[in-house]
Amino acid sequence: MEHRVSTDWAQVVLLWVTGLFAAAQFGKVSLIFEALGAIYDRPEPVLALVVSAVGVAGIFLGAVAGMGAGRFGPRPVLLTALLTGGALSMAQSLLPPFPVLIGLRLLEGVTHLAIVVAAPVLMVRISSLRDQPMVMALWASFFGVSFALSALVLPVLVGIGGLGAAWMLHGLAFWALAALVWRMVAPIGPSSAPWPGFVAAHRAIYSDPYRLAPALGFFWHTLIFVALLTFLAPFVAGHLPVPLVASILPLTALGGTFLAGWLARRHSVFVILRVSYVTTVIGMVGLLLLPQIAQPWLAFLTFVSIGLVPGASFAAIPALNDTSVAQAEANGALAQLGNVGTSAGSPIFAAAMAAGGLAGLVAITVVIMAAGLGSILWIRGRVAQR
Repeated sequence: MEHRVSTDWAQVVLLWVTGLFAAAQFGKVSLIFEALGAIYDRPEPVLALVVSAVGVAGIFLGAVAGMGAGRFGPRPVLLTALLTGGALSMAQSLLPPFPVLIGLRLLEGVTHLAIVVAAPVLMVRISSLRDQPMVMALWASFFGVSFALSALVLPVLVGIGGLGAAWMLHGLAFWALAALVWRMVAPIGPSSAPWPGFVAAHRAIYSDPYRLAPALGFFWHTLIFVALLTFLAPFVAGHLPVPLVASILPLTALGGTFLAGWLARRHSVFVILRVSYVTTVIGMVGLLLLPQIAQPWLAFLTFVSIGLVPGASFAAIPALNDTSVAQAEANGALAQLGNVGTSAGSPIFAAAMAAGGLAGLVAITVVIMAAGLGSILWIRGRVAQR
């Protein structure tokens, strides 16, 4: 693949913004959960299905979406997802019956998956070789930045116009983004490779260490990240307010993500991943040893280490895969394993916390990070052999 001499930052920012609104497909429900409960009289576990339904597509169709973006071209896949996602959000704004809402959210998950697979491939294509690690670190920040902005904006929108108005604006924003992408972003030619079957698609991606490595590195991060954000703050807040600590932890992780992009210009992504796993273990164990007054500050530093992984994992996609097709498929695998990790992590950590409190959270984190380190050493050996 030819590499650009300079980066088209206007297109990079536009594609990153599509990621912000894709992440808002989760945030537009989870961040205003009480407003949803006021409309749909359902138990909270049932209402939670409205949030989790979007992630179902990623678990089952991540690899297939990567194949699709490579075969049909990432630009038409992105445009179709933006237009369809906008229509689905507008349909949701009508506040349909609850079963219909769940169905719309399941379909919305397909559009979310298509966006997060296609957009970063286009970002790589318009970036210089030197800037690609930073561009991928920017992309890796989309979920955290979107949730931070949505937490500020959504309550205001709901307070002014209600839940339906907020969802309608989200859909209209998707259509506006589709118009900008159509006007500004040039297409990448589709692949002529034949479409494999469902099983063959997974076998092709997961047997290739170059396409698997970014997803494998990211998987262990997703197992711990949301779970620790959910459960850790009350144990380590010390003399600081728990809500303050809970709000700072994801921000320090974003700092680590951008740091990883800068480091990836100079160091192997495998080195960055290993450093992240090791320093995360050191930081988590330290939480058991330090006095209470020092715990929140060590927790902030530990989340910087945790945040290195998304930046390094996304930077690994163009570093290890030189064609847009291979990058799309690597993105699909990363989305798939990321959704599996996020879905599985919280129940695992809830059980560990119930068994041992902070010590339980530390123990399960150490086990997962050790597994992550072992898997990276293994996949690094596979890459070196080819």
